[in-house]
Amino acid sequence: MAKKPKFYPILPYDKRQKRKHTDPTAGSVPCLYRKYAYYEVTGKATGSTTKIVADDRSVNMGNSSKSKSNNPGWRLLIAKGGDATFPYSRELYSYKPIGYTCWSDSPVDRSTGFGTTHGGHLLLDMDNQVLKDQALAKLKNRLNGSIGNAQLAAPLAESREIHRLVKQVNGLTLDMLKAALAIKKTKGKSAAKFFGDVWLGFGFGVRPMIDDITKAANSILDYTTREDRHVRVAGTASREYTSGRRDAPFEIACYGLALGVNNAAHHRQSVHIVAGIDLKLRTAASYSVLDHLGLDWDGVPGAIWEYLPFTWVVDYVATVGPWVDDMFFTLPGSVKYVSQSEKYQNETINDPFGVPSFGYSGKISGTPGKANYVSFTRTKLATLPTRALRFKTVDEIAKHGLTKILNLGSVLAQKHGGPGLTKYRRTVGTRAQSGIIS
Repeated sequence: MAKKPKFYPILPYDKRQKRKHTDPTAGSVPCLYRKYAYYEVTGKATGSTTKIVADDRSVNMGNSSKSKSNNPGWRLLIAKGGDATFPYSRELYSYKPIGYTCWSDSPVDRSTGFGTTHGGHLLLDMDNQVLKDQALAKLKNRLNGSIGNAQLAAPLAESREIHRLVKQVNGLTLDMLKAALAIKKTKGKSAAKFFGDVWLGFGFGVRPMIDDITKAANSILDYTTREDRHVRVAGTASREYTSGRRDAPFEIACYGLALGVNNAAHHRQSVHIVAGIDLKLRTAASYSVLDHLGLDWDGVPGAIWEYLPFTWVVDYVATVGPWVDDMFFTLPGSVKYVSQSEKYQNETINDPFGVPSFGYSGKISGTPGKANYVSFTRTKLATLPTRALRFKTVDEIAKHGLTKILNLGSVLAQKHGGPGLTKYRRTVGTRAQSGIIS
């Protein structure tokens, strides 16, 4: 291996650039770094050496910017329950370049060199609609907890099935003895049907009934102790993912040796929604016990959707149920402010590699570069948003995959409307929002 060059040129010094504002609240500054490439070629026959500065310049990796409005009294305003939301956006670029040394060799000459180069930011900002829906769902769950209401229309419509459910629970011990004898006679062939029936009875009958009774009791207690108050509720959702790219050799590191870059990026996206709401649970004349228990006209569309047979199949792959709930939701109070913040973070590692050509052999070594990027946007909304009507992503469908497989397998095991499926035919179709299957 050839020796590294003894002579290293003195690199120019760049003063650190300060952010310059065109006004007191906004500004933009480029993310610059010094890029250079130096190598020398020595002839084996002549012993003569040629020193070459192949590159020496500044490179702009992106413009960091900020945009906002001044609101110096925002802390006091929030403490008083007021609206201190103002639009804000910011982009930040930073970059640590790749440092490398290299050598190459051929029967005619040899070359050594060093320098810095770049791979850049491998940005992949995906659609945030799924995260918005997830953050909004968390916010509304917390809001319902502050209100203390319940949606009892669908459970009341199913109340006629309770006597069958109680009868099944009472006869569970006897059924298990009969099933054990049947399994022994059929050598296990009837096991799937029996345990599928037990699973359906518990998942779509016993557990939802207990949940509904608990919600009704808690909701009645909340109604008797309700008070007007200001609440601040928030919901956050995030995801992380990775991506990669291989940049083909694009410049000369040494004579007969080209330099390329492998880029590996880690991405993180998040959505945060926060709302300040004045709840009128006692003084509002239009808010009654029927509204509190979900028995008013606003609850009818959601109850109809839950009561339709096998709507849970649709809710496996689409967001119809949450969309219906949002479209017919009436807030018992007034919205003071709603703020939606979206953040995207990216870290890209740039690792150099060399490709010899023209009969040369060689190698590149050095330190990988690192590119960082952050963008943040805060938007003021006029009212609470609604979840989108869309097909679910693969990750959303797979989130409760085991439960869904057990549900579908239990239904199929009943063989064309056997006792278990007949008993729970309507209940299976009306539990799209029970939390057991969605």
